[in-house]
Amino acid sequence: MKILKALLLIVALCNTAGVHAQKVFASAKYTQMCSYYGEKVTGDIHAYKPDAKAETVIKNIMSVIGLKANFELRAANVPNAAAVVLKGKRYILYNPKFMSSINTVSGSDWAAVSILAHEIGHHLNGHTLDKVGSRPQTELDADEFSGFVLNKLGASLTDAQAVMETIASIKGSHTHPPKRDRLVAIATGWTRANGNSQANTAAVAQVKTTSPKPKPETKPIVKAPTKPKQVEIKTQPTRAEKIQQSAKYNNNIASDAYFSSDPKGEYYLTKRGNLVQVDKDKVYMVAKLVRSNKAGYKMMLTDNADTNLYIGHGGVLMNDSGNKVGILRARR
Repeated sequence: MKILKALLLIVALCNTAGVHAQKVFASAKYTQMCSYYGEKVTGDIHAYKPDAKAETVIKNIMSVIGLKANFELRAANVPNAAAVVLKGKRYILYNPKFMSSINTVSGSDWAAVSILAHEIGHHLNGHTLDKVGSRPQTELDADEFSGFVLNKLGASLTDAQAVMETIASIKGSHTHPPKRDRLVAIATGWTRANGNSQANTAAVAQVKTTSPKPKPETKPIVKAPTKPKQVEIKTQPTRAEKIQQSAKYNNNIASDAYFSSDPKGEYYLTKRGNLVQVDKDKVYMVAKLVRSNKAGYKMMLTDNADTNLYIGHGGVLMNDSGNKVGILRARR
């Protein structure tokens, strides 16, 4: 049964922070965590009681797999979302602001739902019990689980892959696999929910032909050659060409970004403070413009993981080690 209407209540997650009193769960110095981006979490973890509507979303996820939740849901000051074991007890922690923003960035209300399903998959697969944390294979297992769950909840394959299509790393890392593998894993789980282990193959129809009866020989009629008509063919621009043109002339772009590690890459900083990458017919969210946490710099670009680029004089981009890695050039 389609229950998308109930799942759309996920937007209520963004209203949770600040309403309830903080509770310090524990120090983040442990390894029993599978975080969505694989980043390290330091300092104390403060948790909040989740909104009732957010708990309803979790119940809907658990209902389609026929199991009781072996964890508790909490809003917390984590960077995004994480499956974690604290003092022998399992939790799903999520950042309400991150959940709200990821729906906006991906353009799908299923994005936050798929993230919660992914983290639940870590617990149900026992990934949080080995004290290792995120690694490529466990992430693929959780991706496949999220694809399965979202199909059961009524999401299309495009909806199930929306968040991964937007934020996953193309190359991957030591903790998380590349985007291509993750999209395949989600598709595998989504297809499995239909009871299909393999894609259906269409039968090829065989058409029998018979030779026509020969016609009596006749003299050919010779006609004067005619000049072929010239037809003007107008070609429509491809999606990739449209995106390239939009990035080149879009009034919403504040600056062009250049990186020494990717000199041929196309990066742009929008007037909303989003650093995006254009790759053929896709647009990827790379980082967000925020106030700097480092003395001497007013602003920085952060990917909410463990990468910060500080904006210096003239738009120079500096890494944590003080090395120049790129530059922002304002549009005029």
